[in-house]
Amino acid sequence: MRFILLLPVLVMFFGCGNNPPSVPIVMGAVCGRPGDSLWFNARSVDHESDSIAYLFDWGDEKETGWSCWYPSGDECRAVHVFQDSGLLMIKAKAKDAGHETGWSEEFPVRVRDFGPCVPSHPSGSGPDTVPIGDKVSFVTAASHPLGEYVAIQFDWGDTVGTWSGFVAPKSIVRGCHVYYGGGVFAVKARAKDRLEHLSGWSKPESIWVIDTFWNMGNR
Repeated sequence: MRFILLLPVLVMFFGCGNNPPSVPIVMGAVCGRPGDSLWFNARSVDHESDSIAYLFDWGDEKETGWSCWYPSGDECRAVHVFQDSGLLMIKAKAKDAGHETGWSEEFPVRVRDFGPCVPSHPSGSGPDTVPIGDKVSFVTAASHPLGEYVAIQFDWGDTVGTWSGFVAPKSIVRGCHVYYGGGVFAVKARAKDRLEHLSGWSKPESIWVIDTFWNMGNR
C-alpha cells in the first residue's frame, strides 16, 4: 500500500519530462523586389536551456528544412529569394531534441517592383510672384520604400529640368530656374532610383512671372 501511494508522487516528480521551446517570433524585411535576397530571423527560448533548431515556411510553397542547432535565445537568420510579386506570409517553428512547437504568427512581407515615392509638394524659397529673368528656387524631397537613393527632376511649366544627382531618401533637393516669358506656371517634381523606376509627378505649386517693363508702361 505504501508503494502504491508513492507512485503519484514519483510520477509528479519525474513525469514532467522535457518541455518544447517557446513558439518562435519571426522578424525581418517587410518589403522587397522579386529576385532580392531578403533576410529574416526567428528566436525561441527553451526553459531547460536545450539547443533549438528552426524551420521557415516562406509562404510560396517553399520551406528551409530544419536548421542547425542554436543556443536557447539566440536568433536564427535565414535568407530567401522570392520570384513572384505578392503579399507573402512568413512563419517558423522550433524544436529541441524531443519536442516541436507549432507555427509562429505569420509575418507579412510585400514583394513587388518597388520604385520611389512621389516627391513632396515643391516649395518656393522666395515670393510667388517674380519678374521675368529672375532666378527662382524650389525644394522638394522623396522617400523610397526600400531605402534606396533617389534623384529629382523638376517640371517648371515651360520646360522640364535635368535630373539631380542621387541623394539619400528624404534629403532636400533644390532646383533653380529662370523664366523668359510671363504667365502663371505650375512647378512639380518626380523622382527616380538607380534602376530607373519613376515616381508619379508631385502636386504642382504655382508661380506668377510678370513682365515688369509692361507693368510700368501701363501704370
